[in-house]
Amino acid sequence: MIQLSNDLNKGNTTARQVIKEELPFDVYAYEKEYGPIRTQEELCPGIYQIRNGPVPPWHFCTEYIVVLKNSPAISDEAKGYGTPSKEVPEILMYSTEDYFNKPRWVVTYEIHKYLVDQGVPLPDGESLAEDRVRGMEVCPEYFGEFPVPVETPWGPILQYDKLWNGIYWLETAEAGWALALAFPFFEDVRENTAALAVSAPSASEDGENSDFAYHFYPYEQSCLPLFELLTYAEETWAKQINTAALKNAILKCFPDYAREDAEEYANLPIGEQILFTPGAGTDFYKFPVTPIPMM
Repeated sequence: MIQLSNDLNKGNTTARQVIKEELPFDVYAYEKEYGPIRTQEELCPGIYQIRNGPVPPWHFCTEYIVVLKNSPAISDEAKGYGTPSKEVPEILMYSTEDYFNKPRWVVTYEIHKYLVDQGVPLPDGESLAEDRVRGMEVCPEYFGEFPVPVETPWGPILQYDKLWNGIYWLETAEAGWALALAFPFFEDVRENTAALAVSAPSASEDGENSDFAYHFYPYEQSCLPLFELLTYAEETWAKQINTAALKNAILKCFPDYAREDAEEYANLPIGEQILFTPGAGTDFYKFPVTPIPMM
């Protein structure tokens, strides 16, 4: 969920610098709607990365992927995610400013897929595997949701319980219940908490995909990543966690963590600090009586 660079061309020697006069649409009408064009690059046939701005009355630049409606490089489905320009009817606009902008990941993935299909190396640091996992987080309507992991560090999965798209409880015979975090969630936990995670045995054998695989925590240790991710959960899966019991579990199992957190975040409101709640216990998640068995 971190903010990534917007530059799809970083390290891409196939991207072509163009001058405004070469753009195959009405530049005057475009600039009237989106502000002055500062830089423009062709990513693949009929698709351009354009930086605009600053746009009055604001004093900041904007960045878009601009797709001609007749571009052969992306699918009609992906074009359906674009926003038609009011002034330039032949183009579709995709903002790249917001991580959680669904069209951003759809068009990014399809551009990269086109390049791969054409045998063109992707820009440095970019991969279809990462596009997919970020797309599954932001736009499951197009990419599908994160699949339930098929294996764990503790053997086969007996049954599972979905906490959220990309956050699953998995029961194993060896370790009981464990928490599985898809990559976009795992990258948001603190460094010391990330160090406690365990990967599935086959993750190291998957090459590129291993960097974006699930990471796992036994139930006792899962209180730490869950606590750190609560701020992202808002009114979604956070309400399924007994926060008082979660903090009690941290105080019981990781007192050093609780002490360091109290020192670092002493100015937080009382409700956000790790404080003991008498009578709350340490069972911070209530598993359903009949979870979903693995097929």
